[in-house]
Parts: sequence; C-alpha cells; structure tokens
Amino acid sequence: MKKNYKTIGIVVLLIILGSYMLFSYLTGGQKELKKNDNESIFVEDEIKEVVAIEDNKIVVEIKGEIMNPNIYWLKEESIIEDLISEAGGLKPDADMNKINRAEKLKNHQSINIANKNEVKQVVANESNEDVSPIIDINTASEAELDTLPGIGPARAKDIISYREEKGGFESIEDIKNIKGIGEASFEKLKDKITI
Repeated sequence: MKKNYKTIGIVVLLIILGSYMLFSYLTGGQKELKKNDNESIFVEDEIKEVVAIEDNKIVVEIKGEIMNPNIYWLKEESIIEDLISEAGGLKPDADMNKINRAEKLKNHQSINIANKNEVKQVVANESNEDVSPIIDINTASEAELDTLPGIGPARAKDIISYREEKGGFESIEDIKNIKGIGEASFEKLKDKITI
C-alpha cells in the first residue's frame, strides 16, 4: 500500500511540474510584474533583446507634447517623423516650428517636443526683462542663430550645414568645430546656447 501512495505522489508531482512547464512555454517566456498604480510591465527574455540589437535598432526617448511619451526601439535609419508616428502623434499644442521632422535619430537620443504656448510665454517674459533666449543649436533657424553674439548670416549657415552633415551637435562645445568660432567666441556663446 505504501508503494501505491509513493507512486501516486510521484505522478501528481510530475503532473504539477509538467503543467507549470507547459504554462511557462505557452506564455512565451514573459512575466507580468504589478506596480503600485495597477499598471503592468512585461519583462522579456534576453534573447529578444539580443535580436533587437542584431537588427540594428536604436533606442530613443520622446517626451513633451506627444501623445505617448516613452522610450522606443526603432530602426537605425529612422527619423524624428518615424518616432512621432510610433508615439501616437503630436498633441495639438506642440510647437511645430521647433521640430525638424526629417532629422535622423541617433542611439540614446532624447527628443523634447515643446509646447507652443509655453514658448510664447517665455518670449513675452524675455521681451519684458530684456533677456536674450537660450537657443537650441540643433533646431534653431538661420534667423535665430543670427541673433547670437558673433554669429552672422554666414556662420549661421555654417552651423546649419554642420548639424545636417554630422546629424546634430553632441554638446555645445562642438560649436567650436565651426570655422571662425574659437574659445573666445565660445565663451560669449556658451550661456546663450543649448542642445
């Protein structure tokens, strides 16, 4: 009789173990983790992450006036328009004048879509205080660049050519790579520019 209980116990144990393995296989190797705010996230197998890297994907972040701000994996040749589409499009108050939709994305890049109402408010405040705005050298127009000290129309064109050729400035110090902008010019510019 003891032998029968032992055999039945082993069979039940094997059925439970087999059921667990079958369940794990059918759920595709994903585990669901619960957060405090009742949202769910999924942790995928490391194999999928390796496949994404092998497929020449880049990871980029988009935030601000976008429908679904988040971090996205995109093809290496993707442009900002692809990222905007992946993120569900722009919100109605997005400042379209500050976006170069054709700009190629770089790995680990972060894109912040400005609110056009906030930009107007900042400009209004600055005109009252007589303070010059900080200019993003990766998105500024030729006219905006021309307002910077020591940057005329020719250097503004050179800055735009450089950022189109190199895919943008990695840091504000990269502006010293523009012919005619040395350390002295950079000292006048560094508090007035950003990327």
